[in-house]
Amino acid sequence: MAELPEITKYAKQMNTTLQGKTVQSLELLQEKCANVSANDFQKRIIGAQILKIEHKGKWILTKLSNGENILLSLGMGADLLYFENEENLPEKYQVKLIFTDGTGYTVRFWWFGKFLLCSDKALHMDKNTKDIAIDPFDERFSLAYFQALLSGKRTQIKPFLLNQKNIGGIGNMYLHDILFTAKVHPQRKISDLSAQEIEQLYGSINMILRNSQEKGSFSYEKDFFGKKGGWDDFLIGYQENEPCPNCQSLIISIKTGSTSSFICPSCQAI
Repeated sequence: MAELPEITKYAKQMNTTLQGKTVQSLELLQEKCANVSANDFQKRIIGAQILKIEHKGKWILTKLSNGENILLSLGMGADLLYFENEENLPEKYQVKLIFTDGTGYTVRFWWFGKFLLCSDKALHMDKNTKDIAIDPFDERFSLAYFQALLSGKRTQIKPFLLNQKNIGGIGNMYLHDILFTAKVHPQRKISDLSAQEIEQLYGSINMILRNSQEKGSFSYEKDFFGKKGGWDDFLIGYQENEPCPNCQSLIISIKTGSTSSFICPSCQAI
């Protein structure tokens, strides 16, 4: 699943490549991934120019010149691929957007993807994106900000960090190693964390996510041009029954709410 390093890469590549292009046509083969009919979607975007593309949490937002916005969520994974012409398109896709210069992109959702349309006037009230918090790549995400965010909270740390209303962009894939590096058990209550642990956790969030960003994001994910990333440096994530890189204890998997967590029972004592 694409998380913050992957989404920011997509948004940057798309903005650089597509900014200024004009929409010529839209092929929407799976209307259930959209919030309006294929016919209405086409009418509202054809002839509009792309002004900018940015991200908000795990969403990619395309701002159009006519006051419309395309909101794209890759869900549990997707192939989002640019093409220079229609000669070598993917075999399967749900969305195909073509520009007047003959270029375009396709989207093939694996699971739970969304391709939505929202006007400028309605964007601030869109239920999918309006409450998403700033992400760790935002310059405002300082240690002081993180400390204030956790102050007075009594919930478990893992669901808090996964909640996009608290921090945008963090998902389960990177969180195993984030918590491990900070030596924090996923079920620890925030109110029980020491000042040092909170500082370690802040550093761990930045280190793990930026390390992936610097290496081109997760190796299993293709970017906008079909190139795979270079990061697969899991420390304990998805390494069940392998030795902990710190103490050699066997890594275990535990159930944490609706997700599973890989932990070292020795390094991450609850």
